[in-house]
Amino acid sequence: MRFLPILAVLALSTGAFAQDTERLEAAKAYVDSKGQQGLMDDMLSPEGVMASMGLLGDQLTPEQQTTVARIVSEELATIRPTMESAMISGMAENFTLDEINALADFYASEHGASAMRKMTPFMTQTMQSIGPAFQQMQANLARRIQEEFSK
Repeated sequence: MRFLPILAVLALSTGAFAQDTERLEAAKAYVDSKGQQGLMDDMLSPEGVMASMGLLGDQLTPEQQTTVARIVSEELATIRPTMESAMISGMAENFTLDEINALADFYASEHGASAMRKMTPFMTQTMQSIGPAFQQMQANLARRIQEEFSK
């Protein structure tokens, strides 16, 4: 009789472990999917980095921008396995198995695959549009913090 609560806890924890394993496997399949890998390829490529460099404005020549984009792309490639691992564990911790499967199904669909292909140009355009405002905000932020601490 005293072992009944212990057996119940063990049975429940075994079910939770199985669910966690299923979520991790589903998250890994999602991150390894053609659509997600393609999105990361685009984001981490020199061309993808170059397109996002609107935040630097006119501070670099076109040749310097190309060089910086290549270097940034190479450095980002070194952390890709860490990024993918973080995505997998983050998905498994924050989404249910059904949600992960729904995301995978959506991005494997015609409309989801189309949306995925448009994500990099969309984000690039958005970042380039807000670049000047973001730079101004950073300057204001630095100025305000410096003023606050110089009192």
